[in-house]
Amino acid sequence: MRTIVIIPARGGSKRLPKKNIYPFNGKPLIAYTIDACKECPFIDSIFVSSDDEEILHVSSTHGAQTLLRPAALADDKTPKIVAIRQAVQDEKIGHLDRDDIVVIAQANSPQISAAQLTNAHAFMVKNNLWEVMSADENGVQNAAFRLVRYHALFNEFLSAHCGFVIAPNIDVHTLDDLQAIS
Repeated sequence: MRTIVIIPARGGSKRLPKKNIYPFNGKPLIAYTIDACKECPFIDSIFVSSDDEEILHVSSTHGAQTLLRPAALADDKTPKIVAIRQAVQDEKIGHLDRDDIVVIAQANSPQISAAQLTNAHAFMVKNNLWEVMSADENGVQNAAFRLVRYHALFNEFLSAHCGFVIAPNIDVHTLDDLQAIS
């Protein structure tokens, strides 16, 4: 079984310009996510999908492989799942089997940790789940990360065989969000 990471990181953020590479405590936000993924022994490859050359360059310098996303899949209205589906079919990734795991990790969630991802992966494998998502301590999904079996990425129905792990992370969209996690 193979596990890959897709970090969707489009350019053009409105509330905090260049948020995915915004400097935070000496490094770009996306570097925190990349570093957490690099610490996970079960992760085979880390890919950043972006329409923005600067984001791709920064991601590459921090150890991720890059996927140039078509501009048509990088606007405010394109659902993230559409960009993820396009990314997993990129030739750089190669063939994925039905039960391979795709970790979707947010570039703007610097609190993601290797421990959180490892816990989610172990929970998914132990319970043979199709999807595991991060949630706060109240069980509210927070979008910091999601692990999905390859076959479930293409479902046209509500998720089945899913669960969540507690990871009270904040997705950074504004300077106030950065101050909240400082």
